[in-house]
Amino acid sequence: MYPEIVKIKIEDEIDGFQRTALERLLNSFHSIESEAAEKRKSLLEYKAVNFNPEADDEGCIEEDAYFEELNHIFIEQELKQEFLNSTAVWLFHLFERQKKRVFGSDEADILKPNLASTGYALDSCQDWLILNKELRMVANAIKHGNESNAAKNLQSKYPSLINGHNIKLSSADIERYIGALRGFWQKALDGKVVL
Repeated sequence: MYPEIVKIKIEDEIDGFQRTALERLLNSFHSIESEAAEKRKSLLEYKAVNFNPEADDEGCIEEDAYFEELNHIFIEQELKQEFLNSTAVWLFHLFERQKKRVFGSDEADILKPNLASTGYALDSCQDWLILNKELRMVANAIKHGNESNAAKNLQSKYPSLINGHNIKLSSADIERYIGALRGFWQKALDGKVVL
């Protein structure tokens, strides 16, 4: 049996992770297009005020402004994707730390019999499979790169998470992983918390 504070701390960690990753940080990418349009507008306004008919070409100015906007969108979209991918690694490490703290180990071979004795069969739990198979594979592929065995296994088992040769997680994927983490702990601690 675990004291109730164990459950409360895990819930607080998951809530904090979700709030920080999805509400605070991910939201900072929502204005990419408007920021890019503002960069284009600023360049056009600057060139209008500082136009030199002997050196400047109106068509080139329009083209430069267009590419300024596109470049901003491209860079920010790449940063957003890197953030989402890093968030999966961050979440997996949180899961590992929680397992070590609560169970004394994050090894499946140790957890399975421990939880099975209380009626929780990990191998048939969808939340566990998402966390220990998919999320683990995603985290390892991100950490070890596109040419790693983890990336090849991810491509083979979860091709929808790959675009070209790159891992392309969405905010919905991160939300699904957070939901699986909540579900795992609800089942793992069900009836094992004393008030």
